[in-house]
Amino acid sequence: MQEAVEAERAQTRAWLHDSVLQVLEYLASGGYADEPDARELARIAADAATELRAYVEGEDPDRAARGEGELCARLLAAVEEERALADHEIGLVFGEFETPVEGWAAEQLALAAREALRNTRKHARATRALVTADVVGGAATVIVSDDGAGFVVGAVRRGGAGLRESIVGRLARAGGHAGIRSRPGHGTRVTLRLPLTDAQGDATPGAERDVDIDDGTSAGRAA
Repeated sequence: MQEAVEAERAQTRAWLHDSVLQVLEYLASGGYADEPDARELARIAADAATELRAYVEGEDPDRAARGEGELCARLLAAVEEERALADHEIGLVFGEFETPVEGWAAEQLALAAREALRNTRKHARATRALVTADVVGGAATVIVSDDGAGFVVGAVRRGGAGLRESIVGRLARAGGHAGIRSRPGHGTRVTLRLPLTDAQGDATPGAERDVDIDDGTSAGRAA
């Protein structure tokens, strides 16, 4: 029971970090000053309010805001959202899909990818980011790479709630695997891999997997 409670708390922290907190930090930082379309800011704020209200009222916030959508649709929405806010180019490429990815699996992969894109916008000083996705051998893989400043991964293992909870922790709780490669000056590559055998349903998978995080010594240049 204690493990279930802690897992629920971790999931709640990750969602709060990914949604409302991100919007508030964006506004507080003055990032809106260069936003040419006030209506876009209003839409972003409205989406955050919708998610928060859904959470308070006991609904699944992401599904209330975005509805049921397969992985491709969710990734496209995340990329479009970031393109409206970022100064750098963001590409999206879909590879081979042996089977559609829906429900819980699509949701967790897209949320982790969205957080990786946000980290690129907030920290990487990149000129280009790329999101790729495919389903091969019974597993879905989403890769978010950039050509930005990079960082020493080991230096943020005990901090960085977005990296720890919203990417690494989210994939582990879903029964998947998050690999992060980065080195100062050589960009960052986040690889999200989720086996689909037990992850396509709506219930949260209970198993956690090991996480492969680069120690900061590998090149990890963006694709």
